[in-house]
Amino acid sequence: MEKIKELINENRADIEERWYELILETYPPEAAAFFRKNKDQFENPVGAKISTGVIGILEELVGKVDEQKIAEYIDEIIRIRAVQEFTPSQAVKVFPLLKRAIREVLEKELEDKGLLQEFLQLEDQIDEITLKGFEIYQQCRERLYHLKVEEWKSRMYMLLRRAKMVYDEREGSLPPQQI
Repeated sequence: MEKIKELINENRADIEERWYELILETYPPEAAAFFRKNKDQFENPVGAKISTGVIGILEELVGKVDEQKIAEYIDEIIRIRAVQEFTPSQAVKVFPLLKRAIREVLEKELEDKGLLQEFLQLEDQIDEITLKGFEIYQQCRERLYHLKVEEWKSRMYMLLRRAKMVYDEREGSLPPQQI
């Protein structure tokens, strides 16, 4: 798989740019325009996180694959999409888009059967990234639901306390007796 990795590395800037553009197409046009024109991490943290993830994942794919680093880069992209209420399929769709970006940028080179075989092997790695993305998405969504439940419990407690239906040690008051 060395030839395909070398070729991807030589064309990495174009592949990164194309993949980033394909990801932006999954957003509404106004949001995509904003992400496209501003990659500053403070003014546009979403665009910056996506860009960091794109660059990192591609760098790991063409180098020595470090599963921990790839997971961190996947997390960069997926955590944002989990909070943005993307469905699971919409959230992880960004990873198969990498295959498309590579195919579009290396279209002529992939006519070589040997190189195509290497690319198919690389596609298997991208599929693994997609599956890991789904796993991370699920973890993020579970955490969000947990936070929502905790927030709901806290609000409910505050309402019950205001209604004097719970004992509050600070106030030293007991709830009113039920008749």
